[in-house]
Amino acid sequence: MAIRPDNRTEQLVQESLAPRHRSSTGQKLFGIGKNHIDEMTLKGAQSPVRLRKSDGIAFIIRVPDNLIDPMSVISVFRFKVKKKMRIAEYASVGTFGDQQRNTLERQPFTSRRFGSSSYLIILKGVETGEYGITVDALGSLNVSTFGVDE
Repeated sequence: MAIRPDNRTEQLVQESLAPRHRSSTGQKLFGIGKNHIDEMTLKGAQSPVRLRKSDGIAFIIRVPDNLIDPMSVISVFRFKVKKKMRIAEYASVGTFGDQQRNTLERQPFTSRRFGSSSYLIILKGVETGEYGITVDALGSLNVSTFGVDE
């Protein structure tokens, strides 16, 4: 749930991620580049929930248990926008076998407990763009989305 500057709250949109596996164009054409790229994709170039960078960006996030470290269960990350799709790369394997996992463009945040099953998180150094928030849940492909404008 997003917190607006006037202390109103707004529910974020829940969207379903679609996993996608592909090779880079350089790999296909020239034999160099990433052999294998794992991505999460969302249809549409923008989330319907828009926030302003200058307002400061904060959320109340419900978690299974707020006695655990929020950094271990909450991920805020930035999507790349290509055509009419938002894309987040989370793993890749290069030409020479170099493997990278957990390559999401994570957004730093501060947090504090809020009630008995939530955290108040405040994003730091936010740039304009499209973002997603996930709370670790086994097998979940849902993400709460928002966009940041000037």
